[in-house]
Amino acid sequence: MKILSLLKWLIILALIVAASVAILVSIKLKAPATTESLPRDFEIRKGDTAGQIVNRLQDEKLVRNKLLMGIYLRWKNAEDKLQAGVYILNSNMTIPEIVQILSQGKVKANGVRLIVVEGSTVADVAVLLQNREIMKAEQFTRIAGVNPQYDFAEEFAFLKSKPETASLEGFLFPDTYVFKNNSDAVAVAKKMLENFGRRVTPEMIAEAQIQKRSLYDVLILASIVEREVGRNYKKGTKLSEQDLQKLAEERRIVAGIFYNRLSLNMGLESDATLQYVTGSESSRATIVETKIDSPYNTYKYRGLPPTPIGNPSLDAIKAAINPTETDYLYFLTEPDGTAHFAKTLDEHKKNRVLYLD
Repeated sequence: MKILSLLKWLIILALIVAASVAILVSIKLKAPATTESLPRDFEIRKGDTAGQIVNRLQDEKLVRNKLLMGIYLRWKNAEDKLQAGVYILNSNMTIPEIVQILSQGKVKANGVRLIVVEGSTVADVAVLLQNREIMKAEQFTRIAGVNPQYDFAEEFAFLKSKPETASLEGFLFPDTYVFKNNSDAVAVAKKMLENFGRRVTPEMIAEAQIQKRSLYDVLILASIVEREVGRNYKKGTKLSEQDLQKLAEERRIVAGIFYNRLSLNMGLESDATLQYVTGSESSRATIVETKIDSPYNTYKYRGLPPTPIGNPSLDAIKAAINPTETDYLYFLTEPDGTAHFAKTLDEHKKNRVLYLD
């Protein structure tokens, strides 16, 4: 009996270990190489082995762990399904997404590459589409702007938290896309919304609901965090892994600060929300601008603005769903984007002298 009992516990322990390993692997499979969007061409040549392909994916920093990639390929019996061709891959793709693209032969399409950067607005995207000769700006604005002429909510359940007359601001996922000239505006918007649905998972939406926050409110806050917290480098330079980790930490803290201010019925006092109204490129609002009578003026009106002020990155959305709890109520960012935090107004004033004045 003792042997049977011991065997029983060994089996239970083995099942627990197996379940834990499965959960860990699942988490790592869903973790992209970077949270930053870094698209690039990737070529599979005829005769390349799965091992050679996996090695190059890691060398080009498109996957973080080649061993995990190799295991996933074997598990899916996809080692012999990787097809030759030139692909557009992004370092913010997960291993399953990359394998799906490479095994289904989704090669680089003939068309125009469109890079929607984090924080872009619907208006920005419309102008970009026109500049790239994909469509006229007003064509996109009609179906993605205020009072949209197409109801996407029937196809995308996550849009149900969006007011019917509101634009798609916040839902046009920042990424690299390929479109043909004279594309249909509805099809272009759908492609961006489909990407949003893949990136912002049902689990993330459920987590927000547990916290009694609608997805729309999460996106509003995330869009503010996106514009308020960043890193300013010379064009062409890329953030290091250390910088990206620091940025993610700062965004979670700032999201927590905004939630602290909301809970205390304090104004968010975000310069970014005013920039959305004024179109100013300055990172700091003027005294005159803080007097503007607009629901987006978070100096004048408390609570969240009525809509997102841009299309936030996945990192900013995650920060708004899982903020860092602190006693901070104030923050500021240096010209290079580094954030500094304070618990009191006096501490905040000292930070202004140290880092801004």
